[in-house]
This record gives sequence, structure tokens and C-alpha cells, in this order.
Amino acid sequence: MNNIKTKSIEHPAALTQEEKNKIRSYRMDNAAVLFSFVCNERITCLFRMAATLKEPINVNVLQRALDRIIGRFPYYRVNQRPGFFWFYWETNLGKPKVMADSKYTSQEMPMRKKGIFPFRVRAFQNRIAVEFYHALTDGTGAITFLKALVAEYLTQKGIKTDDWGEVYHFGQQPHDEEYEDAFKRFYNPMYPKPKLLEVAFQIPHKLEKTGIFHMTTGIIDIKEILAKSKELNVTLTEFLSAVYIDSLQKIFYDLPEKMQKKLAKPIRIMIPVNLRRFFPTKTMRNFSLFVTPGIDPRLGHFSFDEILETVHHYMRVEVNDRYISQQISRNVRGELHPLMRGTPLFIKRVGGIVLYSRMGEKLYSGTITNLGRVVLPEAFSNEVESFEFLPAPSPSNKASCAMVSFKDKLYLNFGRVIADPIVERNFFRKLKKLGISVKIETN
Repeated sequence: MNNIKTKSIEHPAALTQEEKNKIRSYRMDNAAVLFSFVCNERITCLFRMAATLKEPINVNVLQRALDRIIGRFPYYRVNQRPGFFWFYWETNLGKPKVMADSKYTSQEMPMRKKGIFPFRVRAFQNRIAVEFYHALTDGTGAITFLKALVAEYLTQKGIKTDDWGEVYHFGQQPHDEEYEDAFKRFYNPMYPKPKLLEVAFQIPHKLEKTGIFHMTTGIIDIKEILAKSKELNVTLTEFLSAVYIDSLQKIFYDLPEKMQKKLAKPIRIMIPVNLRRFFPTKTMRNFSLFVTPGIDPRLGHFSFDEILETVHHYMRVEVNDRYISQQISRNVRGELHPLMRGTPLFIKRVGGIVLYSRMGEKLYSGTITNLGRVVLPEAFSNEVESFEFLPAPSPSNKASCAMVSFKDKLYLNFGRVIADPIVERNFFRKLKKLGISVKIETN
């Protein structure tokens, strides 16, 4: 891997008039606005998608594939630029470069530096990984890009198919809807604000040094865990969310009684919801919000069955276009407010950090997100061993979980910024008690 470049860009010193004519500016979507305010060395806002292939990666071929496929995603071929009132995206005429992977992923990028792409493509042994700045896109956009990159790489390696299915490919023209801010399209100013949540319980463990981000992966037979979910009459996401809440509850009740009294707050998790399920759009930008099931330990200890029932019924009520629309309306209404629009960017950034602290991750004890099943055309799928999805580092939640399934396996990826793998340990032990076999891997 010594031939891997460590630079992230190749930016021309001077642009021709033809190149200048190719430069476009894009407004950030509603979710991106907040991410652009708060990212720093601790809150990097970088999440990760990766594919492990059956053969070692040829970096030169991967670079060629990246050079070709980036043109299919013009809304990702950008650089974050500051305006007087807002950050915005501007076409980046440089070329993103494949980088060597690192032990600790999702470390800060100089996002506001001219020429920097809002993603990194990394390679190590058999693995292709992309770290995405969350202001650029959500999990749906990220996995769409990674699948296209993997497919183009395998094509360059000589693997051919006549059926690309839904995989984006070189030479294909982007649909106009792929560029859109779907939050604003589906904004309804008549919807009332959702109820403001109380601050949640936070794991009281000391943070690791900045940049240290531990990863633990649990690999599970998908048929086995789906059978267990079916036995309990819940979905896979509901089942694993209940296990997650139960794991956090154990952390709370294992604390000394004095600390329990001090930290007694709702145990609440954030579950992102892909809004494309409810609203027709092809957007490749951010278009996800979240629901927040939980329990309150001040009401006493909850059995696992009680937690599961709570999560199940909460999800049945809240994962609904009407309630999701309330969140859309609250967020877009805030961005469109005349006072907000007329405030200079440097003041917005300060206010954004305060807002994120109060209305962001401190409202949750953890995050669990389910990307769903990754599907590739058979010719490409035969060359891929696995996919992984790792959430962004969170100094408030300390540990978060993201899951993705591929072929016959479910991959549960925990990322944490504390030394003790306490959440993962409780989580996987609970699964084993429930009869689920788990293979554990770490970085």
C-alpha cells in the first residue's frame, strides 16, 4: 500500500475560462446547514461506509474508477465555501485522491479549506472505504455512491454485467431531483412544532484523546436474528433498539446510587428514518430525520419485554408522515425565519453550536441506525465479501451503532470515543442471552 497518495485533492493553480464556466454554486440542504456550523475536531460529522472485496485492492485501478465515477455525482464534487449569511457548496474542479486507511477513522477534515472535498476515499488490503461529511449527504446517498464506486472499480478490473439494476454508473445523466433540498420541497408551514424533549441520560465515562475512535463489529446470521424478531412480533430495528436501550439501562443501574440520583434522566435513543420512504424524491442530499423511543429510569427498572413493547408501539405511532412532517416544518421554519436569514454567518455559527448542544445529541443517550440490505448485481456481488456502516463520533453519546446487511449476514458496527466498550459488551451479551450467536471484530 506504499503507493497510496496521502493528499486528498489535486486542485489546479489557475483555471481556464472553460473550467470557470463549469463552476456552479449550490445551497446547502436544511440538515446540512446545522452540520456546517458545528463540525470540529471532536464533532467531526464524518460517518463511514466500506466494502470488503474478496481480492486485494489495486489502488491505481481504484483511482481510475474514482476519476470516472465522480462525474456521475456532480453534487458531491464540491467544496464548502463561506458566504456572508450561509455556507454553500461550490463545484470543485480538483480530483479526489485515494488515501491510505488509518487505525482510527472519521478524524477531522479541514472542511472549510478551499479545494477540500467533503468525503475521503480510503483503501487498505481488500477494503474500499469512504468517509462522508454529513452536510453532504445521508446514509442513502453515501451507500449509493459507494456502490457506484465499487461497481466501477470491478468494471475496470474486467468484471462485466448487462444489468446494473439501481446502481449508478459512468455516463449516466443525473436526474434533476438528485440535486434538490427535499426538506424545503415538502415543508408545510401549517404544521405545529413537535414537543421539545428533555435532556437525556449520558454515559458518564471520560472521553478518549481527540482522534481516537474505537470500532467494534458484531456479525450475525441474518436469518437467525430475523427469526428471533418474528418470534417476538417486532421488526429487526425495533428488536435491536430495545436491546440497545436495555444495554444503556444496565449502565445506569450499575452506577453507584449517588450517581444514579445525579444522572437520572430519560434513556432515549435516536433512530434515523429515511424520508424517501414517505415522500417521493430522488434526492442524493440529506433527507432523513429521526424518532426517539426510550424509557425513564425514574419510573423504576424496565424488563426487556417492557422495553420491547414500548419501542414497538412508539415506532408504530411515530414513524408516520404526519409526525415526521412536524420535524421538517420546525427545522425549515427556523432556517427561513427573517431574523435567522439576516444574521451574518459568524454569528450563526456561534448560535448553531449552542442550538446543537441543547437540541442535538444531548437529547439522546445513543444512536442506532439501520441502513437496510445492500444489493448489487450478481456479477459484482460475487466479488464482495461484506459492507460496513460506521456512525460519526459523538462526544455526547460516547458510543453509537449502525447496521447494514449483505447477503446472509447482518453487520452491527459500534463506534465509541471512550476506552471501555461498555455499551457493546452489554449489547452483545444481551443478544447471546436471547440465543443469538455473534462473531466480534474490532479495530
